Amino acid sequence: MFFLKKFFSKKFEASELEDILYENGVEPEFADIIIETLSGKYQETEIKETLKKKIKEKLNIKDNLDWEFKPSTLYLIIGNNGSGKTTFIGKFINFLKEKRLAPSVIAADTFRAAAIEQLEHFASRMEVPFFKGENKEDPAAVVYKGIQNLGSKDSVLIIDTSGRQHNNKNLMDELKKILNIIIKNQNQFTDIKTLLTLDANIGLASKQIIEGFQNYIPIDGLVINKVDSNAKYGALLTIINNFEIPIIFEGYGEDIKELRMFEFEKYLDRLL
Repeated sequence: MFFLKKFFSKKFEASELEDILYENGVEPEFADIIIETLSGKYQETEIKETLKKKIKEKLNIKDNLDWEFKPSTLYLIIGNNGSGKTTFIGKFINFLKEKRLAPSVIAADTFRAAAIEQLEHFASRMEVPFFKGENKEDPAAVVYKGIQNLGSKDSVLIIDTSGRQHNNKNLMDELKKILNIIIKNQNQFTDIKTLLTLDANIGLASKQIIEGFQNYIPIDGLVINKVDSNAKYGALLTIINNFEIPIIFEGYGEDIKELRMFEFEKYLDRLL
């Protein structure tokens, strides 16, 4: 991250700068834009704004400004192992409560006891309704019973799912089964949203993960977790460029308040 600071703190050869960009998850087409701009005849004070303008011209930006948080919505949270789903849900509960909404949680990750315990801790701490199944119980059955117990027109229902590899057909079929249960009970909700969590540090591998999940289940929004000064943040340019899916949230720490709505302008400022 912080390409301009790195560039101006040392005089880089083009190949060295390319390496920095690739290490930070920037694909060649965007790396070329950055390198051409930095090697062009621009004043140092102009370069950041010039870069922002050129990157925007390249991208078809999908804004999240029309994303509404309202009662009677079900959020299905999906993602790879280690993508920060459980921590995000804790932050999301807090986010919704600050908007004076009434979240409740179904713990459908029945294969990881630690995830259930962590979610139960969040739910208890923030005093929200919580439903869990038995150890190793069929996740779809847990979702069905949880909806019957917690689904209401006044609440926002959050469903956690097991972390799964996007190229594991059996696990992805299980996810489709969960979604089918939700759809069969959709009369209890006015809206159903699927959020895919991604670890910012995996860089361009995010592209394959999104494609893998999309092959099985519709994705309404993305959550980028573990955003910090070491994250391969440039990969978001590729995600924005390749997918018609808005980035909704960034999670940037461990505290439940460390969740923010994604804003493209502020992202570019942090990136550059």
